Amino acid sequence: MLAVVSLGFVSLFRIQAPGADYSCFWAGAKVALGHPGRLYDFDYVTALQGWPLGPAALRPFIYPPSALFAFIPFAALPYWIGYLGWVLATGALFVWAGLKVGGKWWVCLAPSAALVAYCGQATFLLGGLVTAAMMWRSRPLAAGVLLGIAAAIKPQLVLIAVVALIAQRRWRTVLAAGFTGAALCLAATLVWGPQAWIDWFAAVPRFQEKVIFANGALVADAVTPYAEVAKHGVNGAWAYLLLPFAAAWVWIAHASEADPADRSIALFTGALVATPYAMNYELALFAPAATFYLSRIGDRRWPIYAAVIVAHMVLPRTFWSVVLVAILPLLRRGASDQPLGFAPALVD
Repeated sequence: MLAVVSLGFVSLFRIQAPGADYSCFWAGAKVALGHPGRLYDFDYVTALQGWPLGPAALRPFIYPPSALFAFIPFAALPYWIGYLGWVLATGALFVWAGLKVGGKWWVCLAPSAALVAYCGQATFLLGGLVTAAMMWRSRPLAAGVLLGIAAAIKPQLVLIAVVALIAQRRWRTVLAAGFTGAALCLAATLVWGPQAWIDWFAAVPRFQEKVIFANGALVADAVTPYAEVAKHGVNGAWAYLLLPFAAAWVWIAHASEADPADRSIALFTGALVATPYAMNYELALFAPAATFYLSRIGDRRWPIYAAVIVAHMVLPRTFWSVVLVAILPLLRRGASDQPLGFAPALVD
């Protein structure tokens, strides 16, 4: 069923070519190497791509300068080879990390994962880095390096991971993450100058105004409470009232002996609550935990898990999709692992 639903993304051919988001990374890296002063010039970066949505649609590079270190190696390759290499390399990292939280190899069949691969987004890279960092407790310094790299690429999506690390008293990982992130930011400053950071800070609100909230279709596909509130004409900042509750949930989940999949759900839910804008492809962050629940065929509540996950993956992708997957740990609390009449014993 997951594979069949994922094939539905073939319809995107009518709207955009494969790699539409990767093209922004590719163009940003090209500009950084040739004309770094125009890195956050939305029109220039869009014109450099020349496609896939035509000149009327802005396709800017909006990641911080420190993220360029991840994109430049792939941009040095011919475009289609770089796109394929990006998807395969980051996808392999994502699947490997997903296995660490109890996910299954067929996470790559999830519709949200198919969307990430089609668009060439950075979700596989970020999800893989953060998930591996949170699971790699036996190697605190290496875990910190992974988290620091993720923070240098998309800081707003991983800041709440610090709450989880403090809850687990992983001080060496916190220090290693901070040092790694600072080192990458310093390196970017030495290469592209402090003006690149000034331009980036100025570009973020301009991006939200001219690209995101000026496009009703993009706002409709956003999966954060901020965007959900903004859809109804209310100041999205009201959604930040949820942040203390999300942080508390992350703390409780990581301070306890909760399963890795449940800690992963709490962490990424908190990350999306703390982020003003995140598109539907970010739902792939929950795919490993979803496959963990789908594999619990010996649990008496498996039909409920399956129904919730199907709704999460098939219904229109909004913040309510996040709410659906977030209730899975609550449904499981106190669940019996006694086998169903038609199922073998628990196969975790």
